[in-house]
Amino acid sequence: MREGHREHTILAMEVRARFERWPSWVTDTILAAVLAVLSVVSIATISANELALYGRNPDALAYALALVQTVPLALRRIYPVPILVVVVGGFLFDRALDYPSTIATIGFAFAFHSLGSQLPRRRSLAIGLPVIAFLTLFTISGVLSTDSVTWATVFIVALVTAAPLMLGREVYERRRYVSELEARTEHLERDRLERAERAVREERSRIARELHDVVAHEMTVMTVQAAAARRVLDKRPTEAADALVAIESAGHQALTEMRRLLGVLRTADADGDLAPQPGIERLGILVEQMREAGLAVDLTITGLARGVPAGIDVNAFRIVQEALTNTLKHGGPQARATVRLAFGSDQLSIEVEDDGRGAAEALADTNGTGQGLVGMRERVALLHGELAAGPRAGGGYRVRARLPIGAP
Repeated sequence: MREGHREHTILAMEVRARFERWPSWVTDTILAAVLAVLSVVSIATISANELALYGRNPDALAYALALVQTVPLALRRIYPVPILVVVVGGFLFDRALDYPSTIATIGFAFAFHSLGSQLPRRRSLAIGLPVIAFLTLFTISGVLSTDSVTWATVFIVALVTAAPLMLGREVYERRRYVSELEARTEHLERDRLERAERAVREERSRIARELHDVVAHEMTVMTVQAAAARRVLDKRPTEAADALVAIESAGHQALTEMRRLLGVLRTADADGDLAPQPGIERLGILVEQMREAGLAVDLTITGLARGVPAGIDVNAFRIVQEALTNTLKHGGPQARATVRLAFGSDQLSIEVEDDGRGAAEALADTNGTGQGLVGMRERVALLHGELAAGPRAGGGYRVRARLPIGAP
């Protein structure tokens, strides 16, 4: 039901957009011209038998009144109230003089429709209903005074005035509803973008804190080793050389992590736990935690599990953790997950896949918590890697990441 209503609303918006490409006065001018031509032709071709039913034969004034009831309709949506007055006035004069009835008399039906479609409910009804009542009484007086007007005419007049007014009211309400829907959709889209941007900022801040820990650790190692080298430089030069090698290694590592840190903005009020973060060596503990929570997980590590930069170590763990957490939450009670890490010569490949349901939608959520694809993409982009995520053929979800091991 809700989906059908949504499709109907989208269709209404598309139809409205197509019509809005044409200025309203262009469509109304075409309508007014067609009605004017038909009215003039109907007056010119009226038969003698029909003329006998009316009190006055057509003359120049009859043609003028026909044009008064049709030509102004070109501006009916721009000036709905004045056009209604002019058209209804022309109709009243035409009927009062008892000219032969023509198609021009339906001009006020379009005028009533414009009144209902262009003005708010209260104002359109306050103007339209009294005019309808007056036209109905006027027609009843014609029934009582002339033979050319019948009681059927009274019904027709009431129908072609009230029905267009109510249809116009429906058009007005539908237009207002679509406008509100468009405004609400625009607001939701802005809110979604703001939440996504906020999630990116928070995720970058969190990554920056993690990298801060890594760089601070390397700098501490360099400081300690430098102090040790200074103390033993004169007496034990071999130990001093070893300390300098350690300083060089730590310096290279720190420079690597500092390069990765460039471009990451840390919010001024960011705070939280700056303790060292877990890495790949804790994946076994993570897998056991997931199994205890009810998610069947298989872990496979291939290749030479040599040391990797600390930034990659931390974020590789986080990528696996976030993927498994989403599988646990949304994959279903029988879901199984497989984690594969492959160490190559210059990159680390990570693949997490499951056979559950619902993880795709959960990973795409950007509700400002910093989880899901937003966090994964930011981590991988920061490390100059590649990320691919999407549903698997036959069900489930797969996350693949490739992280360069060497310095970017």
